[in-house]
Amino acid sequence: MKRILAGVTALLLLAGSLALQAAPTEEERIEEVIAAVIEALRTSDYSAMGRHYAPEATVVPGDYSPAVSGWSNIEPGFTASHADFTNLELLREDTRIVRRGKVAWASYRWRLAGIRGKQMVQAQGHTTLVLEKRGGHWLILHNHTSLVPLRSEAPPAAPPQP
Repeated sequence: MKRILAGVTALLLLAGSLALQAAPTEEERIEEVIAAVIEALRTSDYSAMGRHYAPEATVVPGDYSPAVSGWSNIEPGFTASHADFTNLELLREDTRIVRRGKVAWASYRWRLAGIRGKQMVQAQGHTTLVLEKRGGHWLILHNHTSLVPLRSEAPPAAPPQP
């Protein structure tokens, strides 16, 4: 009898602790989308990335290229721009997510490092995403990325003398 009582008590404690674990908030679900997209970019898994973009999404690249509309047009751009990268790392910081019903926007700063061909490449910038909740999932409708010049550690050069 003591074993049964101990077993029932353990089961009730487990059920109670599971009930206390809340479902993720919408902001946490958006955070998961952002993390999944960055991981897909890092590993060049563009089909995984595409699951988080709306079919009619637009992307404004950070290199002053024209905006691209539709995932079927966006994916080849990602593929081409990252085709010869190896050891790609993308670090994200200062993520801010704002949600209004089924629409949200997120902004973050990022730093990228990797090897392109035989050359080390570094970049940094900002990204803003606009998302919409459809069918229970958050999808990216718009991605605007801006490159920011890398900060130089050297002091500025003296102006030329006349």
